Amino acid sequence: MTVLAANRVGILAALTNALDELRGNMLDVSQAVIQDYFTMILAAEFPEERDPEVIVDHIRAVCRSYGAEVALKDPDDETVFEIPEEPTPRQRYVLTASGQDRPGVLRFIAHRLAQDDIVLMDLQGMRHESDHTFLTSMELAFPPGVDALKLRNDLDKEFRPDGITIALQHRRVLAALAHPEPVGFNTVSPWPSRGTDGS
Repeated sequence: MTVLAANRVGILAALTNALDELRGNMLDVSQAVIQDYFTMILAAEFPEERDPEVIVDHIRAVCRSYGAEVALKDPDDETVFEIPEEPTPRQRYVLTASGQDRPGVLRFIAHRLAQDDIVLMDLQGMRHESDHTFLTSMELAFPPGVDALKLRNDLDKEFRPDGITIALQHRRVLAALAHPEPVGFNTVSPWPSRGTDGS
């Protein structure tokens, strides 16, 4: 389910009230505020007899004062969500790009990731209007055999002339830097190893 609404006091209370009245239960959720809009993507379960149209109509009615728009998808609908199973786990990396904003940055990165069958898992970004600079961060899932260093060098070559900085790090390295283990008590290596999924 996705919900887009005006970010005003009480929107989350109204939304959770609507879910409770529908006897819905949140399983997973991601929420952000973008340009004064409350945005939420959530996985939820409802009683089997609950009609999807009733769910959407009820949430819209309860959140009407916030101008809420609601979309609902059934994850069991294979025509909507068809994700092939992969025998080998993917490595997780975090890519960051920052610098002077210019048109086409995200488009170039997205096409370059698609060339290597790299899956986008998470994306966050913002633009500073005062100096027209930007910062974006992406969590990526790499298939086996993809050269992370080559990807980083390709992006650096494209963007360095414009003063845009590219960084690419394995998620385990970032986790180790954020939460260093005391010397002598490190039980998990922060560096990626062959055959791990990087989580």
